[in-house]
Amino acid sequence: MAKAEYYVPDERPWFKFYPEGAPHHLDYPEVPLYQFLDDSAEKYPERPALIFYGKKISYRELKELSDKFARALQELGIQKGDRIFLLLPNCPQFVIAFYGAMKIGAVPIPFNPLYSAEELKYFFHDAEPRIVLSLDTFYDKVQEAAKVTPQIEKIIVTSIADYFPSFQRAMGKLFKKIPSPQCPNAVSFLDFIKESEPKYNPVQINPKEDIAVIIYTGGTTGEPKGVMLTHFNILSNTLIMDNWEKDKQFNSLVLMVPLFHVYGITLCLSWGIKRAASIILIPKFSPQEVIKTIQKYKVSYLPGVPAMYAAIVKYYQNHSREPLLTSLTICGSGTTSFSSALWEKVKEIAPNALIGEGYGLSETSPLVINDPSRNDYEKRFGSVGVPVFDTDVKIVNPETKEDLFLDQVGELVIRGSQIFKGYWKKPEKTKEVLKDGWFYTKDVGRMDEDGIFYIESRLDDMINVRGEKVWPREIEEILEQHPKVKEVAVIGVADDYYGQAIKACVVLKEGQEATKEELIEFCKDKLAPHKVPHIIEFFNELPKSNLGKTLHYKLKEQNNK
Repeated sequence: MAKAEYYVPDERPWFKFYPEGAPHHLDYPEVPLYQFLDDSAEKYPERPALIFYGKKISYRELKELSDKFARALQELGIQKGDRIFLLLPNCPQFVIAFYGAMKIGAVPIPFNPLYSAEELKYFFHDAEPRIVLSLDTFYDKVQEAAKVTPQIEKIIVTSIADYFPSFQRAMGKLFKKIPSPQCPNAVSFLDFIKESEPKYNPVQINPKEDIAVIIYTGGTTGEPKGVMLTHFNILSNTLIMDNWEKDKQFNSLVLMVPLFHVYGITLCLSWGIKRAASIILIPKFSPQEVIKTIQKYKVSYLPGVPAMYAAIVKYYQNHSREPLLTSLTICGSGTTSFSSALWEKVKEIAPNALIGEGYGLSETSPLVINDPSRNDYEKRFGSVGVPVFDTDVKIVNPETKEDLFLDQVGELVIRGSQIFKGYWKKPEKTKEVLKDGWFYTKDVGRMDEDGIFYIESRLDDMINVRGEKVWPREIEEILEQHPKVKEVAVIGVADDYYGQAIKACVVLKEGQEATKEELIEFCKDKLAPHKVPHIIEFFNELPKSNLGKTLHYKLKEQNNK
């Protein structure tokens, strides 16, 4: 067992919100991340590990399949440190390959399978994969992108139906509902592992040094960066979450968060396998499918993002007779803030669930701050909770790096066992953000007197109005209070007089009309004069990430065209 690398001083104010009886510091086994799978397979061999459109794969089967994939990779000459690309939706093949690659020390790198060939070329050139596993429907763009990396050993393709129940697979092929594209020079996933033995040659893993997975950031500022997460990063973050929710039992979860996102890998897949839960895979989010799945399997844990919860709430509003989701005991949310109105509506349809949101980044595996898992905690909207076990967080002046006082706005800096190893092939970028054991996030926030944190913005989004710093989130929260406004994003635009003028990009609620003057007047009563928007532009929709986070940089790019 290993102690946390950094001890958090005992006077931190947030300790009073920790689960009752929980220690301030945890012990962490120094083992590879895949040990969770092997342990659960040994303890609960026949328990369903994965459920995919009714097809059940037990923990024993999942371990054997991952072992077979590991052996097949070794027979191709894949070695420790080689990169394996995964271009897949949430499906059993992803999980099998993810753990199989790690078992021989290879590094899985998951991607959004909807990337274009041109977008993929950057990643192929940067990470130089030896193996690519892709859905067969993406083969053409994978083959095109792979031309920049001659060292690729094999392209493996799989059909979304490969792990459907046999009847559904047969009926899909009969009625031609399942595409069967031609993939010359590729090998089928099922054939790849078919003849392989479920026994691979063990590889020595150093959990604190060896990379378990690389997650590429979205590239909101410059080119995307590969975030190197060690086995210990993800393992410790999984155990932090497991102990944070120690009193909350769950035996099943719906995995609707994409597995190419670190949220899906750690707080869904890894934690689910640590708990030996049944993980129901949803390859494409549909509120109706999620609701029916929760009801059918009496699901207890639902990890998601506000946009997903909003879609589920909307479905209930249109289907008033739909039974409530009474089996849910935990509803988790991340990536962007939960509004009080949405929170209350989710509570109505999941009356037995503890709802909590948290904060994290790809570089933090991801969990750093989370709502206290206590029934006596009263949610403070706009906040993301308190730092979790063995995680220290402070607010510093972005320019001087000096510590700031309570309720002062500045940059969040973090240290803990979940902080990443560095950026792939980018030592200078790594040095910019990792200093003296602290990770400088470039996120802007504040801490109140109780140790509860609030995220305000990104440093890159700060607006300079004639020397005054303005954070977009403060203005967005005011405009979102207007009864006609659905959502808003605030950006700074070049201006000869102000230096930067404040522009609000507004989406109105369906059927509503409003004037620019009306919204500006609304802000004048609630904001200091230098924070009142100068420009209002109405949009049908705002650009979003795959997890529903508003992309301010896209709006800036559009404005500069």
